[in-house]
Amino acid sequence: MLNKYLNLTKQNLTILMRNNFHLIVIGLAVIMVILVNFVIPGQVKITPKELFFDNTNNNIVQDYLLKNDVQKDRFVDSEKKLYERLNQNSNTLGVIIDGNKDNTSFTIIGQGNENDEAFNLLSAAMANLIDRIKNNQNENINIQYLRPQQPNIPFNQKLIPIIIFTEVILLGFLLVAVIVFQEKEEGGIKAFRVSPANTIVYILSKVSANLILAYLYLLIVLLFTLGFNVNYLNIFVLTTLGSILMTLLGLSISVFFKNLEEFIFVALIVLSILALPMMTYLTPSFSPDFFRFLPSYSVLFGLRELLFTSGKNSILFNLNMLLVLEGIGMFIIATWSVNRKLMKEGK
Repeated sequence: MLNKYLNLTKQNLTILMRNNFHLIVIGLAVIMVILVNFVIPGQVKITPKELFFDNTNNNIVQDYLLKNDVQKDRFVDSEKKLYERLNQNSNTLGVIIDGNKDNTSFTIIGQGNENDEAFNLLSAAMANLIDRIKNNQNENINIQYLRPQQPNIPFNQKLIPIIIFTEVILLGFLLVAVIVFQEKEEGGIKAFRVSPANTIVYILSKVSANLILAYLYLLIVLLFTLGFNVNYLNIFVLTTLGSILMTLLGLSISVFFKNLEEFIFVALIVLSILALPMMTYLTPSFSPDFFRFLPSYSVLFGLRELLFTSGKNSILFNLNMLLVLEGIGMFIIATWSVNRKLMKEGK
C-alpha cells in the first residue's frame, strides 16, 4: 500500500512538472518576494492627505501640530500655494485655518471625489484640535491595553498572509483539477481502476503532491521576506490543514466535469467566494458574519495571527480544530465523489 501511495504521488508530481507548475510556483514566489521587498511600500496612507494653511495670529495651529510630529511639508504659507499643491495631487484635502486662539475657524477644501466619511473625520479632528489649543489642554490621556501593544506592521509585510493564502490555499484547489483532467485524458483512471490500490490512496496522493508545491512556495516567500523570525512549525500546520481542505474541495468538484474548460467557470465562482475574507482583512470594518463560516477565513486570519501575533493565542487552536473537522467532512465527500464518478467510469 505504501509503495502504491508513493508511486501515485510521484505520478501526480510528474503531471504537475510536465505542465511546468513547479516553475510557475517558484516564479510566483520570486515575484512576490520582489514585490514585498522592493515594490510595495512599507507605509501607505489610504485616506486623503491633509495640507494646511494656517492664517491665524502667530500660526498657533501650525506650531501645535509641528510640536506633535506632523511633517513640515504639510504646511504652506499662502492660500495660493495651498491650491497649487492640491492641484498637483488629487488624493489631498486642504484646510485653511483663520482667526485667533479664542476664535478659530477652519475651511476644508476637497477635490470633489471624496466620500462624506473623509470630510466628517477631518472636520471632527480639526474641531477637537482647536478645542485643545483653545483650552490649553494636553493629551494626558490614560490608555490601557488588554494585551501587550504590538509594534506597527509595515504595509508590505501585512500583505504576506494574503500572498501565502492566495497560492498555498486557493491554487491548490486548481492544481488537483489539472491532475484529474490529465489522468482522464491519458487514461490513468482506467489503469487505477484495475490496480489493487483503493480510493483513499488515490486521494492521499493528490493531497501530498499539492502539499509539496505549497511547501516550496511557502518556504521561498517566508525565508526571503520575514527570515527566521516566524514560527515555521505552526505556520506549516495551519497551511497543511488549509491546503488539504482546498485540495479535497477541488477534487470533490472537478471529478464531475470532463475537462478543464467545463470546470473553470465553476472554479472561478468557488474561488471568488473563498476569497471574500480578503475584503475583511483589508477593510476590517466590513466583516459580514457569514464570512466567518468560510474555511478560507480561518486560514487567512490564522496566518495573520501566526505571523503578526496580537496575543490571541487561543484562537489558533480553535481555527486549527475547525479546519480539522472541515477536512474530515470534506474527505468523506471527496471519497464519495471519487467512488461515484471516477471509479465507475472508463474515463
